[in-house]
Amino acid sequence: MSEDRSINLSLRAYTKLLCHVIQYPHTATNGVLLAAAETESDKALNVVDCVPLFHYNLPLSPMLIVALTQIEEYASNRDMRICGYYHANEYHNDTDVGTVATRIADKIAENCKNSCLLMVDNEKLSELATALPLKAYQPQKNNDRIDWKVAKNLNIQYGYKGLLIGPEILKNKLYRDIVDMDSHYDDISLHFENKALNEVVNLFAETASEGIEPGPDSSSE
Repeated sequence: MSEDRSINLSLRAYTKLLCHVIQYPHTATNGVLLAAAETESDKALNVVDCVPLFHYNLPLSPMLIVALTQIEEYASNRDMRICGYYHANEYHNDTDVGTVATRIADKIAENCKNSCLLMVDNEKLSELATALPLKAYQPQKNNDRIDWKVAKNLNIQYGYKGLLIGPEILKNKLYRDIVDMDSHYDDISLHFENKALNEVVNLFAETASEGIEPGPDSSSE
């Protein structure tokens, strides 16, 4: 748990995360990250998808347990597993890893050999065309507790071309389509898989992949 690993973020996972944060700019938001079930490398963590959790009442433990159980089943049925957690604080200039974030990330890390925590840097949301608005952390065991240390290698699929999905989200207001667990529980006809966004990402990826080898090759640094 203490070795430095690359964290490779798929376009699908990044798009849903970003839409969730942008849709609810005045409140804290969070979600879980998913990786392929059969892959658990010591050298890299490949995040293939994510499920947005909540945009209010983040600390509510009973609702969180229900949601995580539901997402675990959803992921398992699609050959995926929970591999991490993302969190955006309520206040624009707050990027601290707080109690809620560490508590949930710790729980995931305890059940996952290779996991990560992504904190949203709200101040970088105005620089989406050039930088990932994220700070990555990986778990490090320290006696009976887990410490979260900065991860140096956070990459996005398709490199600088992948970053251009950010301005597209804003331009086409794609964030309006995001469904998190709060929305799902309010109206079960809305599903947290976000199929409509998946289709948009697939179309964008076709353009982004032209002339380059698909791969996580753009860093947050």
